[in-house]
Amino acid sequence: MFLERNCGTGRAVPGRGQPAARRQVNEFDPALAPYAEYALTGNGKHLRPTLVALVANSLGPVNESHVTVAVIIEMVHLATLVHDDIMDEAEIRRGQLTLAANWGNEIAVLFGDCLFAQALKLAASFPTPEICRAVAASTNTVCSGEILQTRHRRSFERSRREYFRVLEMKTAELFALSCEMAACLSGAGVGERLGWRSLGCRSARRIRFTTIAWMCLVRRRRRENRSAQIWPRAS
Repeated sequence: MFLERNCGTGRAVPGRGQPAARRQVNEFDPALAPYAEYALTGNGKHLRPTLVALVANSLGPVNESHVTVAVIIEMVHLATLVHDDIMDEAEIRRGQLTLAANWGNEIAVLFGDCLFAQALKLAASFPTPEICRAVAASTNTVCSGEILQTRHRRSFERSRREYFRVLEMKTAELFALSCEMAACLSGAGVGERLGWRSLGCRSARRIRFTTIAWMCLVRRRRRENRSAQIWPRAS
């Protein structure tokens, strides 16, 4: 799992007998365990938890609080993916059937809500309310960004400013939160935390644009291959 080892440094994080996210499966009602295990143990990139680990490791040792906040942020992200798949009518995610494709939209939307709730419950377990407030605010921002994107779906008249606003709300927010919370739990001051938060936003933009460029390249190659099959070059 993403923080099972300390950013690839070879130093094991204490208490990692079982992957951190997998342990959260046991926190749900036993009847929901199949959904929880399916959602929480998929083969994702874990970019946000990786950011938590990288920032924490640059400021000092990675500890249990960093692992917990990484799991919280990943659960919020997974909840948004579950809901995204319902709205997009997607059947495949990360090489396997989506939760909705497996168990239907009603189960999927309700379990997405459960993931949000579990993330906030875990955030509330910190001795300071600061973490829970930050997670709740970011969750609100991400959901608001999703609403704005859905409202303007297939609209090609949006300005560049509007596009970037939705990008920052829907994609960059959890990257920024990952960096900010890692710095916060490492004892960084307010100014330093804001600097890390800004780095998270910039990272999200670059990853997003790289992904878009890669998708465009793949689609172009596919079109070229289809054209070559229809109109083979003369030898």
